[in-house]
Amino acid sequence: MINTFRERSRSLTFRIAGLLAIALLPVGLISVATTYQLLDRADRDLADTLLALTSDAAAEQEAAIRTATGVAKTVVTMIPVLRDAGYPCEAPLSALLRDSPELAFIGYINRNGEVLCGSEGMGRNLSDRALHKEFVDNPGPRVKFSLNGSISNAAVIVVSLPVINGGDYDGYVVASLPHRRLSSPTPRSGEMINRPLDLITFNGDGEVLTTSSDATNLTENLPANRSLRALAGGTETAFIAENSAGELRVFALVPIVQGQVYALGSWQYRNNTVANGMSFGTSMLFPLLMWLVSLLVAFYAVQRMVIKPTRNLRARMLQFMRSRKLVEPAGDRRLPTEIRDMEETWMRLAENILHDEAELYDTIHQRTVLLKEVHHRVKNNLQLIVSILGMKIRKSRTPAIKSALGDIQQRVMSISRVHQNLYETSTAERVRAGELLQTIVAQMVKSAQTGDATDVKLVGSYDDCEVYPDQAVPLSLAVSELVTNALKHMAPSAPGEPPVLEVRLECERGGKQGSVTVRNTLSTEQAEPEDNVSTGLGEQLVRAFVVQMEAKVTRERTETDYTVVIEFPIHGFDDEIIPSDHTHPPFTMRNR
Repeated sequence: MINTFRERSRSLTFRIAGLLAIALLPVGLISVATTYQLLDRADRDLADTLLALTSDAAAEQEAAIRTATGVAKTVVTMIPVLRDAGYPCEAPLSALLRDSPELAFIGYINRNGEVLCGSEGMGRNLSDRALHKEFVDNPGPRVKFSLNGSISNAAVIVVSLPVINGGDYDGYVVASLPHRRLSSPTPRSGEMINRPLDLITFNGDGEVLTTSSDATNLTENLPANRSLRALAGGTETAFIAENSAGELRVFALVPIVQGQVYALGSWQYRNNTVANGMSFGTSMLFPLLMWLVSLLVAFYAVQRMVIKPTRNLRARMLQFMRSRKLVEPAGDRRLPTEIRDMEETWMRLAENILHDEAELYDTIHQRTVLLKEVHHRVKNNLQLIVSILGMKIRKSRTPAIKSALGDIQQRVMSISRVHQNLYETSTAERVRAGELLQTIVAQMVKSAQTGDATDVKLVGSYDDCEVYPDQAVPLSLAVSELVTNALKHMAPSAPGEPPVLEVRLECERGGKQGSVTVRNTLSTEQAEPEDNVSTGLGEQLVRAFVVQMEAKVTRERTETDYTVVIEFPIHGFDDEIIPSDHTHPPFTMRNR
């Protein structure tokens, strides 16, 4: 798999796609970064909008609480005067209550729980009330919610301030507000119509004072990981958190009375929804899609204008290489000028190659015909010499002369046979040595047989190797001499069996070395043969041919076989053949 990927990574398609992806990647990253900044800015604008909406929604509540606080402070300052006057305060406080319609009750309660001064309920004892106990145990400015007010018997918000007399706590002044559910603010833009703001107010102890939602849905408007008591004391801020149901909401905290009363607004956060209903995921996906589309468009353009024409040109080149068929280009004018120039150049190159090959083939054909004619004439001349020698043999009366002339005639016939078969099994420059030797040996054995097909058993094995003609000629002549000698001296190795002649041509796989083996059977009753170092003409010829091939010859005799092996180097067709003796041309027969 790794090799396949590595091979494909070298292709033009892969590299262009990679380069285009790298080139367009900064554009995509810039688009993503810009979109992220816009989304972040949209979130900040959303937070600012929510803070403003929360402030607007809590404005009425803030005004009422501040009014109650101001009235309570006024009454606190009036307590010493009213104490000295015997607390004649019901009438003035009632008048004050009429001038402040947002209030439900104004009064002063001493530390024993008695209403000493109030807009109503003078003399009433509130010592058993939970709020009174809380105010006495922990005196200080407070804003509390009471579901059942002590005087009005209705749900109220109680604003209390302590009264200090001579440095001691002497009671507290309360100003209560009728409790009513906050109303949601009017949306400022069309995008907020379907996203109402939920608002609650709470005191410094984290107790809910008012809310714009039903009590059953209150927890949905509070952050799950922060308590109201923890939020109290904070400054104006906005944050995103999950509610108890696990939904993301935007929360805005606005102090109404710092340290005492706060407003908390919440707004549903729909998967980072930004302006015009586009979600965060869609907004981030858009630049990525733009990058991919740009990459595909650029790649298609390169594929259409470069890669596809290049592949078509390669296909035509391969077709020309295999069949020498020249296919004209389609002539698409939409191709770039450079591609059309390449196709035109290729067409000219292919036409020149075809023209040069035609001339070369014509030259080779003429040379081959000429060489065949030359060797045909050489063969005819040698045949003429054989015929003359035959006439001389018939006219001769001396057996010794007949035998000598017969040997010469056989060798001339061998040379003629070599010239006859040499260029029937070769090209002008290369010779298939195995096919050549197989033909020559078969012809010699056929000529030597007396008519009985079992006279000689021929065993042949010939590897397919090619040599120069300068090597093929001495190799063929040497094998002819060895086969002639074997046919003269061979005999059956056992009674009733035909004599065996074995000829093998072996070539190494690398094509640098070859060997020829000629083996014939001997009779166990045959007389001792001549010494290996023979002084006969055939022996001298074999030695001369071996020297021409720069080879070496080895002989081995056993009781039943006689074997001759010639090992010779095969010259490469790309190597220059250097003569071993500069006084003679390469592979020429030397006189001994």
